[in-house]
Amino acid sequence: MSGIFIERDWYESTNRICRRCRSPVWKSDNPKYSFQCLECDEDLFEFETDEQCPDYSPKVIIARYVGGITLNVGLEYVLDDDKNELVFNGQPEAETFLLSMGVASEDLEFMYFIETEHMEGVEDDGE
Repeated sequence: MSGIFIERDWYESTNRICRRCRSPVWKSDNPKYSFQCLECDEDLFEFETDEQCPDYSPKVIIARYVGGITLNVGLEYVLDDDKNELVFNGQPEAETFLLSMGVASEDLEFMYFIETEHMEGVEDDGE
């Protein structure tokens, strides 16, 4: 599943959006609320959200912990020929790419598909 990192915490996509700004919402850290909207900087109850369009497929980059070892602090990314993060048109495209490069399907669960459209102002895993 795709999502984002905020500092060292991983937030998986909830497939819901904020009713006010229409941005994706993430699971709230506050146990009194279900979701949080990063755009509005607010925690939300479920009735303050809507289901996301089923065709929504955000652009993603692929990351994993350095060397594939979860005890490592930093992340490493799939890069293009110019050493820039390779951006895919959704998680399915990214998974297809990894499989074509010889990654075993059972190893996909160790990959992070980070949504790039919501990364501005959001820190990654601290590398």
